[in-house]
Amino acid sequence: MTESDLAVPEEHRDSVSEERPDPVSKERLDSGTAVIEFIFASIVLLIPVVYLMLAISQLQAASYATTSTAISASRIAARDADPSERRAHQVADMHFTDFGLTGVPITIDYSCSGPCGQAGSLITARVETKVSLPGFPLLFGTKHSPHITLRASHTDVVATAGGD
Repeated sequence: MTESDLAVPEEHRDSVSEERPDPVSKERLDSGTAVIEFIFASIVLLIPVVYLMLAISQLQAASYATTSTAISASRIAARDADPSERRAHQVADMHFTDFGLTGVPITIDYSCSGPCGQAGSLITARVETKVSLPGFPLLFGTKHSPHITLRASHTDVVATAGGD
């Protein structure tokens, strides 16, 4: 085979060069896409992770506030002859405000193992709250937003007359 056998005739040279892509032009087409792909992937992955962290932290704060409220409510009821709903709700509002949660519906119920005012009987405070997930009240309103119900209870012994 000679070099003239390998040579492409003039009429076919344009079609041969069109079939083979220019490696420089392909690099030019791909230039800058790594930055765009990185930013897009970061946004797609980062937003759900940040939202999940916010939701978990809000639920954890509400859990702490609910537990603190149950402990305080049972202690208030154990030291007073007549447990005051108003005082228990004031303490609950204080606990929830301390944890950055306001406007959360709180239900406090009491049960006693014997007569509630009798020294030595057990009194249990049960607290229930409904915490909305972050952002949903803005979209759906507070009544229709999805929420998670948290419950806590604490039992305390009713104090004797001397306040022990």
